[in-house]
Amino acid sequence: MISIIVPNRNVRDLAIECLTSIRAAVHALGLAPHVEYILLDDQSDDHEQIPELFRQFRAGAGSEVRAWRFKQRQHYTGAFAFGLSRARGDLVFFISNDIHVTTPWMRTLLAVASLDKSIGVVRGVSNLCDSHEYHQVQPPVERGPEDFHAFAEYLERAQGLTHVDDALLSGDAILIRRTLLDKVGVLDTRFFGYFGDPDFGLRARRAGFRLVCAKGAWVKHYGQGHIKHEHLATGAPMDTIHANRMKLVREAFVKFQQKWGSPPVPAEPCDLNTWDWDALLKAPAPKSGEFQHPIPDSPALAQPI
Repeated sequence: MISIIVPNRNVRDLAIECLTSIRAAVHALGLAPHVEYILLDDQSDDHEQIPELFRQFRAGAGSEVRAWRFKQRQHYTGAFAFGLSRARGDLVFFISNDIHVTTPWMRTLLAVASLDKSIGVVRGVSNLCDSHEYHQVQPPVERGPEDFHAFAEYLERAQGLTHVDDALLSGDAILIRRTLLDKVGVLDTRFFGYFGDPDFGLRARRAGFRLVCAKGAWVKHYGQGHIKHEHLATGAPMDTIHANRMKLVREAFVKFQQKWGSPPVPAEPCDLNTWDWDALLKAPAPKSGEFQHPIPDSPALAQPI
């Protein structure tokens, strides 16, 4: 079985495009009977009607669909950890709702994952890659989905199953191996919103798994969908929204520093690509341990849809 986790907060149009593109890729590859969807509504505004969207998707998915609405905002890390805790597949996709999936992307990630059991996480390339500018690939034109898919097919032919190892993880659209989850658990929810994926990637590498980028797998990434929605819906200045976001980043960084030590974690937040990841691989295990237990069912946390 393959599990596909898709979190969502507002931005209904992006959610529709994301889910529609995933379903198209799943059906094009003949995977529908072998797929389960885990759809998560992270406290979206009521007028966005995300639960109703999930119900409509379930009716036409051709696969099992399970969905939940959180009682309180979980942000990226909490939603990711909750989804992983409910995934039953041998392979698990996590796909942010601002991603337009292409069939070549899904096909190539599955193929690269099959090459080596030590590959724990596979990502692809995109027009926008958080913390991985070296994996950004811009298509010559982006007029709409037809161009997305044409460019993805071209890149798949050009790059094949070429892949490179990464030192750090940014989990906007990735494929995870079940054996990795069995070894390190889910994301660490002490990191609210940020630093949950670098921590997960570090624990994966410390457990002997590789993080790789499949250079022939391309998706369209719109980026910061819920942030732009907040600006338009509330009228809050982007400077204010950015300041609030950076406050969360700072708080998460301090927790990362407390968990792994400083050094090897830098004294102040800086570009993750400049960190000494080799030193972090050799650092003593945190006092809390490295395995993060799955999140149990709780009516106080999430309501099934």
